[in-house]
Amino acid sequence: MGAKTDTPSTSADPSAHDDERRRHKRVGIALKARVLKANGEEEPCLVVNISAGGALLKAVNPPQAGEKVVVYIDNVGRYEGHVIRSAKHHFAVDYRSRRAKTKRAADSLTYALNTPHMRIDRRANPRIRSDEPTILTLESGETIACEILDISLTGASIAVDPKPPLGAQVTVGRTVAKVVRRHEKGVGVVFTGPSAKMEDVIENTKSPIETQPSGAGLAPQFGKKGVSV
Repeated sequence: MGAKTDTPSTSADPSAHDDERRRHKRVGIALKARVLKANGEEEPCLVVNISAGGALLKAVNPPQAGEKVVVYIDNVGRYEGHVIRSAKHHFAVDYRSRRAKTKRAADSLTYALNTPHMRIDRRANPRIRSDEPTILTLESGETIACEILDISLTGASIAVDPKPPLGAQVTVGRTVAKVVRRHEKGVGVVFTGPSAKMEDVIENTKSPIETQPSGAGLAPQFGKKGVSV
């Protein structure tokens, strides 16, 4: 009898879906994303499949196995994780570091799966869901506590009350923006100086002062000298 030939393992194949080590069921869904690599470079990518604990993504220049990355997934959110597998144009990320994050990812994934019009569309950049409290500064100098509902490289949806008028120039955290639409919970804004990195956008829209999350309609207003009552 001839020598036995081992069957090549498929574990290195980035498209393999039968990894027994996965604790979360993966689903195939096309979502735009961005990845921030360990060297500080950020580039667009595309989700191939995803679960509450990780994702397989496609990129022109994928990060290396073992590399710590941050992924921003359209309608799902921002997740820090490690690359557990990397190939020519694919990479797999595990972001199960914290139970709370995993639960939030599951909730966001359920939302994306059940909102078909939120999948791949004409937007050039992924818009990630958020619940980050921040401060909205009006042209008059008045400041209002608010909450970022979702955010992208070019704009954000904000829960705020009272709602600034259309066309108003505002500052979200430290980022200048223009109100381009009003919705049930607040307003949509476009940043006047969009950044090339999602991480910079998130950092610059954070509140310049410490504040606590509050629902639209209950957000306390802040004057220049402190909280107005």
